[in-house]
Amino acid sequence: MTTDAKAELLRQIRTIRRRIDPDVLARAQKAAEAAEAARTLPPDQVPYDKDAAREVVAAFLRSRNDGGRFAMTLMENLRKPEEATKAYTDPRHAPRPGGKRI
Repeated sequence: MTTDAKAELLRQIRTIRRRIDPDVLARAQKAAEAAEAARTLPPDQVPYDKDAAREVVAAFLRSRNDGGRFAMTLMENLRKPEEATKAYTDPRHAPRPGGKRI
């Protein structure tokens, strides 16, 4: 890459960064750092707070107005590892090329 091309690219990056909300940039930086940390963690550690994740899931389940049916179905499916595996290997659930449409 020539010096001029590099300078132009850096100028474009600075211009784009000025238009982005600083809070969004900070969250993106934290996410990037967490992703990098997750790659370097020992196998017995998780890159998230399990207690916080458990509380979020519990709050979601409490907010549902189905008498606990969804929670029971979820718990039954979690006890079937082959069903969970199928969700990740079923081609119908594969992401489409080009990402999400907005």
